[in-house]
Amino acid sequence: MKPKREGEHLQGKPWGSTSSRESSRTARLRRRCLTIPAVTLSFILLLLLLLPLLLLSVLFDAALCRKGATVRVVLYGTWWTGLETFGLLTAGILWLRFAHTGRLDSPESLHAHSRLQRWWASNLVSGARILLKLEYSFDGGAELLRSGPTVVLARHGSQGDALLLTEILTKAGIRPRFVLKKQLLWDPCLDVVGHRIPNYFVDRNSEDNQEELDNIGKLASSMDPDEALVIFPEGTRFSLSKQTHAVAFIERTVPERAERARRLRHVLPIRTSGLLEILIHASTADLVLLNHVGINDFRNLTDLWRSIPIERPLTFHAHRIQRSLVPDIGNTKALIEWLDSNWCTVDQWVEDHMLRPKPALTETRQ
Repeated sequence: MKPKREGEHLQGKPWGSTSSRESSRTARLRRRCLTIPAVTLSFILLLLLLLPLLLLSVLFDAALCRKGATVRVVLYGTWWTGLETFGLLTAGILWLRFAHTGRLDSPESLHAHSRLQRWWASNLVSGARILLKLEYSFDGGAELLRSGPTVVLARHGSQGDALLLTEILTKAGIRPRFVLKKQLLWDPCLDVVGHRIPNYFVDRNSEDNQEELDNIGKLASSMDPDEALVIFPEGTRFSLSKQTHAVAFIERTVPERAERARRLRHVLPIRTSGLLEILIHASTADLVLLNHVGINDFRNLTDLWRSIPIERPLTFHAHRIQRSLVPDIGNTKALIEWLDSNWCTVDQWVEDHMLRPKPALTETRQ
């Protein structure tokens, strides 16, 4: 039997395509010819130049009184590129182990790649704890330990959401399936391993929305009891400008949802089309609302540098809803109203638990 190459598995996978546009052999080859050499060479250069870079970083931080922020960024950059490099090497070993016998999509291969995903995410988070002083707590672990597949609706508040959620879920013994934006495929380790385990990288600007929905629906089908499908139902990270735009869009297109959308202060309204498709195909899965507070979004490296060391811990909270309490998928109007109502509770939880900025001290003149 002639072994299949990786690209020949994509359309035959039980969960369907990994991306509607970015999973073809040509697209993957073009992307990986850039990203894999770039991250590997970056790791080698950072190792070779680490001592002079650290010396310059110390001087730079001392001049700006930055408490070692630049030093921490350089060390974490080295840590990240190192994890990417070793993750890619391990993925190559797994490919040699499974692909030549046509077993790259076998349960054994899926579990091996899931363990690699857990190792990668856990070590990235551990590095952030040590080097960036990132801390988080999780309330609601028991909500994740019940048997059966789940659909996780996660608030999207910062760049690191998916990474921290991966660690939280895998520590609970859950193998996550993610719906993520296609731009994350430019992370080479996430690209390679993400194509070998159930994930879907959505094109948020796709002209063929139905194709995206069909693929998301396939991803939600046939989940094992130890799996969870994670979706960020807001579709993008929260900001006040995005919130204004989202509410205005709902007022124009779905005016019956406008009042509920206007109540939200800290989250964006749910984009219902993808979530409804998931609920159709994952017809028995419980829902988990996974919320968090404690950190603002990092739009770029400068934002991250300014926030290091991270002084505020993140707090995660999970709330499980039994599927029997979810309105029937056939009554779309009632289901959307129910989803909006529960998303308002997510918004209220953020309001109740968010850390307020300390008031500025003022001097009182005598």
